[in-house]
Amino acid sequence: MLRTGMGEGNTPLIPSTRIGPELGLHNLWFKLENTNPSGSYKDRFVTAELARPGNEGIRGCLATSSGNTGSSLAACCARYQLPCTIVVNHQVPEGKLIQMKAHGANVIRVEGFAESPATTSAVFDTLGRLSTGRHLTLVVSAYRYCPVGMAGVESLGRELAAASDGPPSHVFVPVGGGGLYCAVTRGLASTPARVHAVQPHGCSTVAAAFKRGDGEIRPVESTTRISGLAVPFDIDASRALKLLCQNGGQAFEVSDDEIFKAQRALLQLEGIFAEPAGATALAGLATAAARRLVSRDEKVVCLVTGSGFKDPGSLATAAARHPDQLIPEACLERVILEQLGEGSI
Repeated sequence: MLRTGMGEGNTPLIPSTRIGPELGLHNLWFKLENTNPSGSYKDRFVTAELARPGNEGIRGCLATSSGNTGSSLAACCARYQLPCTIVVNHQVPEGKLIQMKAHGANVIRVEGFAESPATTSAVFDTLGRLSTGRHLTLVVSAYRYCPVGMAGVESLGRELAAASDGPPSHVFVPVGGGGLYCAVTRGLASTPARVHAVQPHGCSTVAAAFKRGDGEIRPVESTTRISGLAVPFDIDASRALKLLCQNGGQAFEVSDDEIFKAQRALLQLEGIFAEPAGATALAGLATAAARRLVSRDEKVVCLVTGSGFKDPGSLATAAARHPDQLIPEACLERVILEQLGEGSI
């Protein structure tokens, strides 16, 4: 069995300083999964999956990823000298692609993967066939494919349950494939916490089914720009929907613009360096707060699932709102005073 720990888990749970009060909430907290070694909660998954019984002496790894699983796996395989090949969609953000390749992974972009059901099914068939009999492990961050690895993510919920001031009343979770929602809910099963699902409107599988009330996950045509949450068919979505109904949580659809706004709020009001997917939970909370679905004194937790460096394009857009200046030295004092609101001397 591989020893794959890289210091994942036990991530900070920090109180909001500005966003909570602006939303009328006195007890808002952020769970900083962006501080895991490779920058996302997927380190919990990869660690557990590679350490599972049956992986002794594996020759290498095959994987599919929208970015963060691949980044985490590439880092872990570099540490333990395992070759890995990662199949990704052709639109993976450059930050995630660079991270995978920098660790030495073999990355293959397949047109239509994670968009076309037929192409996606064919990719999984090919990887499954290649892994069988070659002592390669197939790594997919979903209970459907890797239940042991996903059970490792349940530690996130258990950490929230064990918080020193008690478990939260509400937890907001971004949903793509649905596995993270399942893991957090299971980790919090011993508590009365209500776990809410938040999805982009442009790729709403769980939230749309919850709204319809028919219990059916239908494939959708994904139009979202939020990397990591564009999973337009059922992987763990049915499991997530079932747990959502049992848990008493709500499902929220939010626009991409609302997610980018939440990302900027985390960056500029809380100092939290998050990618758009990592800000999606906050976008859902903003909707819930506007509808008065959470009380001001209830303990609320938003998951921040991935680091800002994963999606440099979104960071560049946020940074463009605050341009720098190139000035001669003689103007320095005047410009500083102007920025401080004190006017020119």
